[in-house]
Amino acid sequence: MLPSPLISHEVATAVFYAAVYLGIVYSTRILEKRWPIADVPHSEYRDDWLAVIVSLGLENLLAPIAAISVGAIASYTGLGWIKLPTEGYWWYASLAFVVVALDLYKYTFHRLQHAIPFLWAMHSFHHSANAVTFITGARHYWLERFLSDAFLPILAILFRIPPDMLMVAGFIFFVPDACAHLNVRMPLGRFVTWLNNPQWHRIHHSVQMEHRDKNFAAFFPLLDILFGTAWVPRPDEYPATGLVPAERVDIINSVIWPIRHLRRRVSKSASGQDAPGALEPVGPVRMND
Repeated sequence: MLPSPLISHEVATAVFYAAVYLGIVYSTRILEKRWPIADVPHSEYRDDWLAVIVSLGLENLLAPIAAISVGAIASYTGLGWIKLPTEGYWWYASLAFVVVALDLYKYTFHRLQHAIPFLWAMHSFHHSANAVTFITGARHYWLERFLSDAFLPILAILFRIPPDMLMVAGFIFFVPDACAHLNVRMPLGRFVTWLNNPQWHRIHHSVQMEHRDKNFAAFFPLLDILFGTAWVPRPDEYPATGLVPAERVDIINSVIWPIRHLRRRVSKSASGQDAPGALEPVGPVRMND
């Protein structure tokens, strides 16, 4: 029996995007070798890839449940309360609005991830990367994305966004958001506060106390400036990154990370060592290898 055209198209699309992504990964790896911020051992890249593979695998397994949840929410609240104008130049104005709204949503949710212990227990998995590289941008705990997709379709409820506009907005965000994790020394001088970039976001992953809960923005650092969470890095400021004390992530930790660390948080809360935005009490700083 010949495969249906629909299945063939879906397979071809998946292969195309996989090839594009692998090409981007290979290109960024060359940049990270040519102009690195820090020397990253092979074990750190391996840990990142392991975490990403486990996360994406479990996310895909739970995708049907997330879709059912979104459908239930949509049937109760409805979707697209506000229709964005798309005629002529209004399309570009609506695109700009979507980018700003999406950035504000990401900024708000990111701050909640650092302020609420339950969310931090999951988000700390992303911060557990001892070396920040391009792959680290995809290193998120699997349940975190599932809960966000399944129960927080806020923008879809509020705005009716055309698919082509949503695709363009996603591509626009890819450059400053995903590429902000590049291990590439990219001095921008006075322009460092214009768009998210590796030096700006490295402050967010820093092990230094003064950098804690700084530089949350995914696209516009202006949001950090407006809401008082900005740390403008000096031209030569590229701090060590990770959690204190440092931890390595294996397959088991990739699955049960929040359970393990929520228990640790409860056991230490009585001693006053626990604090929002910190997985462990601050101790000796482990510099990148």
